[in-house]
Amino acid sequence: MALGFLLAIIAALCSATAAIVQSVGARRLAATAHVDPRLLIRLVRNGPYAAGLVLDGASSLLTFTALRILPIFAVQAVGAANLGMVAIIAMLVLRLHLTVRDWLAILGVIAGLVLLVLSAEAGPPGTVPGAAGWWLLALVIVLGSVAYLGSPKMCGPAVPGLLAGLSFGSAALGARLLAKVESVGDVVGNPASYAVVLAGLTGVLLYATALQRGSVTVASASSVVGQTVAPAVTGWLLLGDRVRPGFTPVAILGFVLAVAGAVALARHAQPQIEPDHRGPERSETPGR
Repeated sequence: MALGFLLAIIAALCSATAAIVQSVGARRLAATAHVDPRLLIRLVRNGPYAAGLVLDGASSLLTFTALRILPIFAVQAVGAANLGMVAIIAMLVLRLHLTVRDWLAILGVIAGLVLLVLSAEAGPPGTVPGAAGWWLLALVIVLGSVAYLGSPKMCGPAVPGLLAGLSFGSAALGARLLAKVESVGDVVGNPASYAVVLAGLTGVLLYATALQRGSVTVASASSVVGQTVAPAVTGWLLLGDRVRPGFTPVAILGFVLAVAGAVALARHAQPQIEPDHRGPERSETPGR
């Protein structure tokens, strides 16, 4: 179990670093009225965002491995804690001042993760219906279709951010479904594999769209909620994710503390530039 948490923490650190460079890169691209799949090509050609995608790829591989060991609620909560890591990186590297609220949020994330470590029970998911992978793939396709058709009406970052989080959460559910798969042939033939890839690409596209349409605070907070709460509930109810006997309240408290702390730290998902006293104040955060 310790290995699973170590992999999840390293994955969160990769994701935290990716968040900083991606948010800078996304602002260099013109916003689109629709959720445009061609934006993925532009993102790959954008230096900072491409570097972030590489880190996200490493994070995904580490998360996938962690999901073979730990329940999805624990891995996703650790992933949400990457915003706390972003805040600390911003403080050390960018010399940003953290408020008392920031430090309380960081302590909340740490306390939540400790409680999750104490309560989580390692192991693959329980027995799930054979059609679960197909249902997940259908859900991901519907989610992507809704995002594309409804994108012209998404005026701010909250909705695309939430949909991005749900997409990332769907990818995590797919990875958890693949936890018992051993051979390459089984992976290729499993619909959950395609759900993971499609959900990941959809999540990247939607999160970039959210960053373009407003405050990174709102985009990140919405994404954290989407990629933690829904997968955690699904894991508990449908995948047989378990906690140690008698530790259910501890697990719930740890999950709430970790996610709430991450949401409170969402404003650090993009570094702020200190005011230029020679002219008007500037900020790298879109929508501010």
